[in-house]
Amino acid sequence: MQNPGFLKRAFKLKFGLKICILTIAGMSAATFFIYLMTARNLGDSYGRAIYAIYDLKIRIFPLIFASFYSIFILALITGAIALIALFFTHKIAGPIFRIERNLDVISGGNLTVSTKFRGNDQLEALADDINSMVRSLNHRVRSSRDALSEIERHEERLYSLLKDGSSSEDDIARALKDLKTGIEGLKKAAEGIKVS
Repeated sequence: MQNPGFLKRAFKLKFGLKICILTIAGMSAATFFIYLMTARNLGDSYGRAIYAIYDLKIRIFPLIFASFYSIFILALITGAIALIALFFTHKIAGPIFRIERNLDVISGGNLTVSTKFRGNDQLEALADDINSMVRSLNHRVRSSRDALSEIERHEERLYSLLKDGSSSEDDIARALKDLKTGIEGLKKAAEGIKVS
Protein backbone atom coordinates (compact mmCIF):
# COMPACT_ATOMS: atom_id res chain seq x y z
CA MET A 1 0.00 0.00 0.00
CA GLN A 2 1.51 3.31 -1.08
CA ASN A 3 1.11 6.30 1.24
CA PRO A 4 1.46 9.72 -0.41
CA GLY A 5 2.64 11.17 2.90
CA PHE A 6 2.23 10.90 6.61
CA LEU A 7 -1.05 12.78 6.68
CA LYS A 8 -4.03 12.07 4.49
CA ARG A 9 -5.23 14.94 2.33
CA ALA A 10 -8.75 14.71 3.78
CA PHE A 11 -7.34 15.19 7.29
CA LYS A 12 -5.40 18.28 6.20
CA LEU A 13 -8.53 19.75 4.64
CA LYS A 14 -10.68 19.00 7.69
CA PHE A 15 -8.06 20.47 10.03
CA GLY A 16 -7.78 23.67 7.97
CA LEU A 17 -11.56 23.95 7.72
CA LYS A 18 -11.98 23.53 11.48
CA ILE A 19 -9.40 26.23 12.20
CA CYS A 20 -11.10 28.61 9.73
CA ILE A 21 -14.55 27.92 11.17
CA LEU A 22 -13.27 28.41 14.72
CA THR A 23 -11.61 31.71 13.79
CA ILE A 24 -14.73 32.96 12.01
CA ALA A 25 -16.92 31.88 14.94
CA GLY A 26 -14.63 33.69 17.40
CA MET A 27 -14.60 36.84 15.33
CA SER A 28 -18.39 36.67 14.91
CA ALA A 29 -18.89 36.19 18.64
CA ALA A 30 -16.61 39.15 19.42
CA THR A 31 -18.43 41.31 16.85
CA PHE A 32 -21.83 40.31 18.23
CA PHE A 33 -20.66 41.05 21.77
CA ILE A 34 -19.44 44.50 20.72
CA TYR A 35 -22.69 45.10 18.88
CA LEU A 36 -24.74 44.22 21.96
CA MET A 37 -22.64 46.54 24.09
CA THR A 38 -23.01 49.45 21.68
CA ALA A 39 -26.39 48.94 20.00
CA ARG A 40 -28.71 51.88 20.43
CA ASN A 41 -30.93 54.15 18.41
CA LEU A 42 -29.24 57.30 17.09
CA GLY A 43 -32.30 59.36 17.87
CA ASP A 44 -34.59 61.54 15.83
CA SER A 45 -32.55 64.77 15.77
CA TYR A 46 -29.09 65.81 14.68
CA GLY A 47 -28.03 66.68 18.20
CA ARG A 48 -29.14 63.36 19.61
CA ALA A 49 -27.34 61.52 16.76
CA ILE A 50 -24.09 63.40 17.48
CA TYR A 51 -24.47 62.63 21.17
CA ALA A 52 -25.16 58.92 20.43
CA ILE A 53 -22.08 58.69 18.18
CA TYR A 54 -19.95 60.44 20.80
CA ASP A 55 -21.32 58.12 23.48
CA LEU A 56 -20.61 55.13 21.21
CA LYS A 57 -17.04 56.34 20.70
CA ILE A 58 -16.57 56.66 24.45
CA ARG A 59 -17.92 53.13 24.99
CA ILE A 60 -16.26 51.35 22.07
CA PHE A 61 -12.63 52.54 22.31
CA PRO A 62 -12.09 51.38 25.89
CA LEU A 63 -13.90 48.16 25.07
CA ILE A 64 -11.70 47.40 22.09
CA PHE A 65 -8.33 48.61 23.33
CA ALA A 66 -8.18 48.49 27.10
CA SER A 67 -11.26 47.01 28.68
CA PHE A 68 -11.34 43.91 30.75
CA TYR A 69 -13.89 42.40 28.39
CA SER A 70 -11.71 42.65 25.29
CA ILE A 71 -8.74 41.16 27.14
CA PHE A 72 -10.98 38.39 28.46
CA ILE A 73 -12.36 37.64 24.99
CA LEU A 74 -8.85 37.66 23.51
CA ALA A 75 -7.71 35.29 26.26
CA LEU A 76 -10.66 32.96 25.60
CA ILE A 77 -10.00 32.88 21.85
CA THR A 78 -6.26 32.35 22.40
CA GLY A 79 -6.96 29.58 24.90
CA ALA A 80 -9.41 27.86 22.54
CA ILE A 81 -6.93 28.01 19.66
CA ALA A 82 -4.15 26.72 21.93
CA LEU A 83 -6.32 23.80 23.11
CA ILE A 84 -7.29 22.88 19.56
CA ALA A 85 -3.68 23.13 18.40
CA LEU A 86 -2.55 20.99 21.35
CA PHE A 87 -5.23 18.39 20.61
CA PHE A 88 -4.31 18.09 16.94
CA THR A 89 -0.55 18.13 17.50
CA HIS A 90 -1.00 15.37 20.08
CA LYS A 91 -3.11 13.46 17.57
CA ILE A 92 -0.25 13.74 15.05
CA ALA A 93 2.82 13.68 17.31
CA GLY A 94 1.62 10.77 19.47
CA PRO A 95 1.43 8.27 16.60
CA ILE A 96 4.75 9.50 15.16
CA PHE A 97 6.39 8.99 18.57
CA ARG A 98 4.90 5.47 18.81
CA ILE A 99 6.13 4.62 15.31
CA GLU A 100 9.62 5.91 16.13
CA ARG A 101 9.73 3.93 19.39
CA ASN A 102 8.52 0.72 17.68
CA LEU A 103 11.03 1.12 14.83
CA ASP A 104 13.82 1.39 17.42
CA VAL A 105 12.61 -1.85 19.04
CA ILE A 106 12.37 -3.55 15.63
CA SER A 107 15.87 -2.39 14.65
CA GLY A 108 17.08 -3.96 17.91
CA GLY A 109 15.90 -7.34 16.61
CA ASN A 110 12.49 -7.70 18.27
CA LEU A 111 10.17 -8.85 15.49
CA THR A 112 7.19 -9.42 17.78
CA VAL A 113 6.28 -5.72 17.97
CA SER A 114 2.86 -4.66 16.75
CA THR A 115 2.16 -1.00 16.01
CA LYS A 116 -1.36 -0.05 17.08
CA PHE A 117 -3.13 3.30 17.23
CA ARG A 118 -6.34 4.57 18.71
CA GLY A 119 -9.29 4.78 16.35
CA ASN A 120 -9.26 7.52 13.70
CA ASP A 121 -5.52 8.22 13.94
CA GLN A 122 -4.29 9.54 10.63
CA LEU A 123 -1.22 7.29 10.50
CA GLU A 124 -3.17 4.04 10.73
CA ALA A 125 -2.24 3.05 7.15
CA LEU A 126 1.45 3.52 7.98
CA ALA A 127 1.05 1.34 11.08
CA ASP A 128 -0.56 -1.37 8.93
CA ASP A 129 2.40 -1.21 6.52
CA ILE A 130 4.90 -1.45 9.40
CA ASN A 131 3.03 -4.43 10.87
CA SER A 132 3.00 -6.11 7.45
CA MET A 133 6.77 -5.52 7.12
CA VAL A 134 7.42 -6.96 10.59
CA ARG A 135 5.31 -10.05 9.80
CA SER A 136 7.23 -10.55 6.55
CA LEU A 137 10.60 -10.17 8.28
CA ASN A 138 9.46 -12.47 11.06
CA HIS A 139 8.45 -15.13 8.51
CA ARG A 140 11.78 -14.85 6.67
CA VAL A 141 13.82 -15.05 9.87
CA ARG A 142 11.79 -18.03 11.10
CA SER A 143 12.26 -19.80 7.74
CA SER A 144 16.00 -19.09 7.84
CA ARG A 145 16.27 -20.41 11.41
CA ASP A 146 14.36 -23.56 10.48
CA ALA A 147 16.62 -24.09 7.47
CA LEU A 148 19.75 -23.56 9.58
CA SER A 149 18.64 -26.06 12.22
CA GLU A 150 17.84 -28.52 9.44
CA ILE A 151 21.34 -28.01 8.00
CA GLU A 152 22.91 -28.48 11.46
CA ARG A 153 20.95 -31.70 11.98
CA HIS A 154 22.05 -33.11 8.60
CA GLU A 155 25.63 -31.95 9.18
CA GLU A 156 25.76 -33.81 12.53
CA ARG A 157 24.32 -36.90 10.88
CA LEU A 158 26.91 -36.73 8.08
CA TYR A 159 29.69 -36.16 10.60
CA SER A 160 28.60 -39.17 12.66
CA LEU A 161 28.40 -41.32 9.50
CA LEU A 162 31.91 -40.30 8.47
CA LYS A 163 33.27 -40.77 11.99
CA ASP A 164 31.69 -44.22 12.26
CA GLY A 165 33.66 -45.48 9.29
CA SER A 166 31.37 -48.45 8.72
CA SER A 167 28.69 -46.41 6.92
CA SER A 168 27.79 -47.31 3.39
CA GLU A 169 28.20 -44.95 0.47
CA ASP A 170 24.41 -44.85 0.08
CA ASP A 171 23.99 -43.57 3.65
CA ILE A 172 26.64 -40.88 3.09
CA ALA A 173 25.10 -39.93 -0.27
CA ARG A 174 21.67 -39.66 1.36
CA ALA A 175 23.11 -37.50 4.16
CA LEU A 176 24.79 -35.23 1.57
CA LYS A 177 21.54 -35.00 -0.38
CA ASP A 178 19.66 -34.04 2.81
CA LEU A 179 22.34 -31.44 3.57
CA LYS A 180 21.98 -30.02 0.06
CA THR A 181 18.19 -29.87 0.49
CA GLY A 182 18.69 -27.92 3.73
CA ILE A 183 21.04 -25.47 1.99
CA GLU A 184 18.51 -24.98 -0.81
CA GLY A 185 15.85 -24.28 1.85
CA LEU A 186 18.11 -21.59 3.35
CA LYS A 187 18.68 -20.07 -0.10
CA LYS A 188 14.91 -20.04 -0.68
CA ALA A 189 14.33 -18.33 2.66
CA ALA A 190 16.91 -15.66 1.74
CA GLU A 191 15.46 -15.10 -1.74
CA GLY A 192 14.29 -11.58 -2.41
CA ILE A 193 16.38 -10.05 0.37
CA LYS A 194 18.57 -7.32 -1.07
CA VAL A 195 21.51 -6.01 0.88
CA SER A 196 24.01 -3.28 0.10
